[in-house]
Amino acid sequence: MLADGLGHGPEAARASSAAVTALHRWAHLSPAESLRRLHDALRGTRGAAVAVAQLDLSVRRLRFAGIGNVGARLRTGGTWRALLSRPGIVGVHRPGTLREEEADWTDDPLLILHTDGLPSRWTPPSDPGLPRADPAVTAAVTIRDASSPARPVRDDTAVAVLTSTPPEHP
Repeated sequence: MLADGLGHGPEAARASSAAVTALHRWAHLSPAESLRRLHDALRGTRGAAVAVAQLDLSVRRLRFAGIGNVGARLRTGGTWRALLSRPGIVGVHRPGTLREEEADWTDDPLLILHTDGLPSRWTPPSDPGLPRADPAVTAAVTIRDASSPARPVRDDTAVAVLTSTPPEHP
């Protein structure tokens, strides 16, 4: 899960932290159902943009749902695909229907979840070695490459990376 509390400061952090705490109780539920329950759990906070990705390795499937200005890009078989979030704010305004996307988790998969701190039209990294890189390196490269001198990445940018290849550690 990636949660971005609305606004800045302690109240935004409180909303994000509430989402993380609540999701621990519902990790077994589908991403769409988790978002429905998170909506109720975040009432009384500023709310948050939230993306939930669930990986089932037994059938090699990824399920995804998101609400708000959070995005996801999935790379499988060398091709990138956007996973779309619905407009809204978890805890404040939930869409009537929650679309859940499914995708195969095969061929060196790489999932990048990101907040709206990245420019809306950023291009995912094209380096074929990224699925084998440490996820922290992939996140750093994503943030670096999405930035430019004319449009620096905002201070509230968050990037989370999931891959099936564990990083090499000496």
